[in-house]
Amino acid sequence: MTLDWKAALGAAIGLAAGIALAPASAGEATFLCNAPAGHVCQFQINTGAGPIAFALPAQAKKRVDGVTPHADTYCVCDPGPITPDCKAPQLNHWCMGQWMAVDPGLNSENDAGRNAFAAAKPLER
Repeated sequence: MTLDWKAALGAAIGLAAGIALAPASAGEATFLCNAPAGHVCQFQINTGAGPIAFALPAQAKKRVDGVTPHADTYCVCDPGPITPDCKAPQLNHWCMGQWMAVDPGLNSENDAGRNAFAAAKPLER
């Protein structure tokens, strides 16, 4: 039996291309409500299988299975609701402002230090 190097090379290239083009596998990610005490964060994760929505009280963490890091996106609003553009629906609400890619590490509201959770100041007249 002789080894056909062209067939072997073609099979290797096909296998490598299949691995490179395969979608990232679903895994898990951790989400944190990094809001001040008394606040409740509303999360929505857009996955290939459909949206996952949940609420977390301030400083709570939740590990979510079935998400694909770097492919799925999430939005956080305080207090909610989640809007299609991930923007605050009212002046006294806060949202991230854009859908972000899920990170395999910690996903959270990152602006607590900038007081982004405080109610918007009324416009001065």
